[in-house]
Amino acid sequence: MKVLSYNIFGVKETLSPIPNWDERQVNLKRILRELLNDDDIKVCCFQEVNKNNINMLENVLNDKGYKILDKFPMKTSFYIQYNIIAIKNDENIEVNFIKCLPHGKDTEYKDVNNQVIDYNMSDYRTTVFINFKYENKKYLIGNVHTDYISTEGKIKGMVKSLNYMDTIDTDFKVIVGDMNMVSHMSEVYTILKNSENYTTLSRSKTFDILDNSWHGYGTKEQVNVDFAFIKENMTNHFDYRIIKQDNMIEEGSDHRPIIITID
Repeated sequence: MKVLSYNIFGVKETLSPIPNWDERQVNLKRILRELLNDDDIKVCCFQEVNKNNINMLENVLNDKGYKILDKFPMKTSFYIQYNIIAIKNDENIEVNFIKCLPHGKDTEYKDVNNQVIDYNMSDYRTTVFINFKYENKKYLIGNVHTDYISTEGKIKGMVKSLNYMDTIDTDFKVIVGDMNMVSHMSEVYTILKNSENYTTLSRSKTFDILDNSWHGYGTKEQVNVDFAFIKENMTNHFDYRIIKQDNMIEEGSDHRPIIITID
């Protein structure tokens, strides 16, 4: 089984060398349709979804046989934003529950009108979880977009999310998404010190130093910020791959999609 994760970059007004909005939407639709031809992709996790791109995403997913699950709007500085999970229309998949866990001090997700942004974060950040059964195996998949400003927010949000995962009994557990940090940074070191039974999944078996998930259309240093946290004793059951286009101008977002394979 495979999980697709992709930050689809919902900002409309951009400057060169970033392609204009219409070009990026054409690229996104092409990339998504090509990727979703793979029937092994059962779960899709999208970050930076907002009013600008939600209709496009819904149309592509519907055409490719996926259903978008419950939406949990998040307050941000610019747009209401979503971490979207979609699941393949497959009779062998049994969804047990969806849960949205806030990264701040709230113990439960709150309506967007009542959201309080904590820990000096830029936005109200969350991890959206899906718990399901597929081919007699139980899965817990978390879709995350951590804060891009607050170190405290990144650490506390991820530790809180990993602690929640520990309360759920499943065969496979993974949190994947746009981490806004890379796996050798001090934030990740601190997270793993607080969650010692987890590790990161951020490189393929044929890793190349140029395999970065965030490219920024060449505007900034390339970094690999889209990765996963998994149980340390389960690394042999997971694989990681970044999907790169032949030319950066053909990318649909400033991030590249990643695929996590679970077996």
